[in-house]
Amino acid sequence: MAAAGLVAGLVVACGPKDSAAGEAAVSGKPEKTSKPATAAPAKTPDSPAKTPGTPTTPPSPKPSGTAAGGAKALTCEQLRNASLDGGGLEGYGISGAALSAGRWEGADGVVIELQPQCAIGDITGDSAPDAVGALKISTGGTGKFYTLVTWRNDGGTPVPAAAAELGDRTPVVSIDFPSGGAPRQVTVVYRTRGDDDPAAVVTLTRTAVYEVSEPTMVELHHSDAPYTP
Repeated sequence: MAAAGLVAGLVVACGPKDSAAGEAAVSGKPEKTSKPATAAPAKTPDSPAKTPGTPTTPPSPKPSGTAAGGAKALTCEQLRNASLDGGGLEGYGISGAALSAGRWEGADGVVIELQPQCAIGDITGDSAPDAVGALKISTGGTGKFYTLVTWRNDGGTPVPAAAAELGDRTPVVSIDFPSGGAPRQVTVVYRTRGDDDPAAVVTLTRTAVYEVSEPTMVELHHSDAPYTP
C-alpha cells in the first residue's frame, strides 16, 4: 500500500554607468580666458607601467563548495534540519514540518527519519547543486515506507521540490550522480521484492534512474538483480 495513503491526514512542519575608457567626463568647448593658459602638469599614471617579464598575479580561486554561476552547493548535513513542507510530501499530512537532527515525530506516532544515503548535484536544471536523499516513514505498525526526496537549492537553503515513493520495507543502498552521466538524472539502488514475494522479505536489488518532474521524481528505467540477505 502506498505510504501516502496510509499516513494521509496525519498531523505534523551595479551603479551608474562608468565613463568608457578615454571618454571625457565633460563635453563642449573650453571657456575663453583673458589670461594665458597655464600648462597643466602631466598626470601621474594610476599605476606604473608593467615591466616586461613581471609575473601576473593569478585570479583568486573560487571558494570551496561554490558552483558555476556563484551558487553555493547544498550539503548532506543540511538535510538533517531541512524542511519537509511541500515538494510532493503533502500526502503524508506533515504540512509545516521540518526535521530536527534528522528526525521528526508526529502527535499520532508517525516518525520520519532521514537516511544516511545522499547525493549532491544539479537535478532541477538551474545549475545550483541540489540534494537528493531518502526518508523512512514509520506509521506505528510494521510498515516502514521509504521515500526518495529532492531538495531544491534555494539560495543555499534546501527546499523540498519532488518526491517518489519506493515502497514498504525497501531500504535504500545508495544514491549517486554518476560521473559523466546524463544531466538532471540520479541513480538510486534499493532493496525490494518481486510482485509475488511476501512483503516481509526482500529478494531483489533494484537500480533505478530518476529525474525530477515537479512535484514528483519520475523513474525512467530500472534493472533488478537477485538478492539474498
